[in-house]
Amino acid sequence: MTNEEKVLFATSIAVELAKGLSVEEIEDLRNLINQISCSLSTILNCNYNALKRKSLP
Repeated sequence: MTNEEKVLFATSIAVELAKGLSVEEIEDLRNLINQISCSLSTILNCNYNALKRKSLP
């Protein structure tokens, strides 16, 4: 998937998720998605660090 396709895909998901929501609900959804993103980043970093430790002599 190209970067352009990823942007279009993400935008289409955002539009579908926001349909029929109030401004406050969209803000809550955005905050939830941001928290999910932060948690995924933490998990990735932990996994990367574990892999680095395994590769050390």
